[in-house]
Amino acid sequence: MKQSVHLLTKIAVLYYQVGLTQEEVASRLGVSRQTVGRCLQQARRQKLVQVNIQSPLFYCTELEMLLEQKFALLEAIVVAPLMETENSVKEALGAAAAEFIARRVQAGDILGVAWSSSVLAGAERLPPVKCADITVVQLNGSLDRAAYSTRAEVIGHHIAQAFSGKQVTIAAPLVVDRPDILTSLASDTRIASALHLAHHASFAIFGIGDISTQSSLYKTGYMDDNLLARLQAVGAAGEICGRYFNDQGEICLPDVDERTLAVTLSSLRRKKISLAIAGMPHKARAILAALRAGYCNVLVTDEATAKMIAAAT
Repeated sequence: MKQSVHLLTKIAVLYYQVGLTQEEVASRLGVSRQTVGRCLQQARRQKLVQVNIQSPLFYCTELEMLLEQKFALLEAIVVAPLMETENSVKEALGAAAAEFIARRVQAGDILGVAWSSSVLAGAERLPPVKCADITVVQLNGSLDRAAYSTRAEVIGHHIAQAFSGKQVTIAAPLVVDRPDILTSLASDTRIASALHLAHHASFAIFGIGDISTQSSLYKTGYMDDNLLARLQAVGAAGEICGRYFNDQGEICLPDVDERTLAVTLSSLRRKKISLAIAGMPHKARAILAALRAGYCNVLVTDEATAKMIAAAT
């Protein structure tokens, strides 16, 4: 199978420049040693490797390694979009995320998925993958509250369909009016079963939102002007799965958090793979806070945002 230029470049850099063995490269990227060998041959055939590594993605690859080292990431993927527009960035993020998911998912994995426009971009670009016994479950509630749709079920459907797997939904709102309502919902057999599955997912896929009117939560109506003002007043930096956190990764506004139907952020630290798909410079603060808190061990982002994150102290 012909591999992408990005994967060929990363393997070539790890092998030729960093000096890892083929077995070490295979272990780091979650592929077989035979795949590494074939990729090195393909890289040479395509003249990505000559005396030194020749690739338009080389600078991004160096940024990836910098982020991996700085934040102890399993893997960082930094894309170079054709344009610095939101749509162009999301298309590039989605393509890179889809490649990573297809490469990393293993038979029997439970994929926990949170809705976001960046995750949707990845789900839409995911090709058919032969991998047995895959289950896709929502990480948070999703019933729409505005004309702007979360498309949570669509995201789950795309991913489950790509793996010919099973989809489990959470047919309930992300945020409810009172804690006792959340307790009641969580006691429902179907919702409790889905949440249990989400907490035990081996592979989590989610976006990272900022605290602004540009966020998906604002567009879906889960964040109104009053909540936005409260979050900004307490120094909220971002959100994952509808849970808001500050620059230290600590939960903001506990009264809102206790009404939120979603996996806990701490559970993301325990996943085998916790994949965050997020880009654009206005999200740099939110992404940086999530990285510092260890909520993801894999990051897919764009070059401009990666530079800002890498430069942060």
